[in-house]
Amino acid sequence: MNVRAPADADLEPVLEVLRAADSSVAGDSDWTASDLANTWAELDLERNAWLVELDGRVVGYADFFPRGGRFQADGYVHPDFRRRGVGSQIMRLVEQRAGEEEPNVPAGERVYLQNATIDVDACTQRFYRERGYEPVRGFRGMVIELEEEPEVAPVAGIEIRPYRHPDEAQAFYEVQQEAFASHWEFRPSAREEWDKRRYDKETFDPTLWWAAVDGETIAGVLFAEQKRDPDQGWVDVLGVVPAYRRRGIAEALLKTSFAEFWRRGERKVGLGVDAESPTGATRVYERAGMRTLWHAVVYEKELRPA
Repeated sequence: MNVRAPADADLEPVLEVLRAADSSVAGDSDWTASDLANTWAELDLERNAWLVELDGRVVGYADFFPRGGRFQADGYVHPDFRRRGVGSQIMRLVEQRAGEEEPNVPAGERVYLQNATIDVDACTQRFYRERGYEPVRGFRGMVIELEEEPEVAPVAGIEIRPYRHPDEAQAFYEVQQEAFASHWEFRPSAREEWDKRRYDKETFDPTLWWAAVDGETIAGVLFAEQKRDPDQGWVDVLGVVPAYRRRGIAEALLKTSFAEFWRRGERKVGLGVDAESPTGATRVYERAGMRTLWHAVVYEKELRPA
């Protein structure tokens, strides 16, 4: 078994592992090369990503994101190579890296490591539990398959219009941060970090971003992109600031995005959502015609108490 850091030339072999791992339990996978490239753009590949080879073939992959005291990891094993110690090796690498990073978290701050899997993957959930992880949160993947161009009901006093890039970059940053402040595990992002995550992606397209505006005030934002399947759009962020909630703004933004994808020939649009969101986001998406495609479970192990 050989372990090393991935390089750009490994993108397709790693992508094959990710797709095979997902398909083996969910029947399909929505990973694309652009998804993985965007992930690697955020990573220090030498320190925070690993691939595992057996007989010269890539059979496992993991990455690690330290975000303050919250460490997030993802690991994948090709289904043809399960029960050969690949998953255990990946977990050792991730937990060792978490141990190296833990002293960098300020004293008094809780440190914990999270992994996630879909709810039908009983094998992986058992693997996590046996190693001291507990389920802490659920998420959903939702999709709509458009049969006609959606109608967008007007919202009194609100204009839905395209994002003006780059003039509104600061305003969009501030609105997104305020809208998500009450979300589970939210950590404020510095503007530089936020810009890198949003604008450095190869799928960034400002013509798929939308603003809900009350006069000069931006009340809500939606960031979408063309990704995953060739025939699927993706809503990456949808947020409305608290003072403007429960007026139908989120649904209007969502349907505006759907209509734009329809005009571009896209018939399927997806998104991910916190299944326990206090804003009732899941209900908004269901009213807009979306259905749940998959459920994911986040598992967590505490490494250091507060």
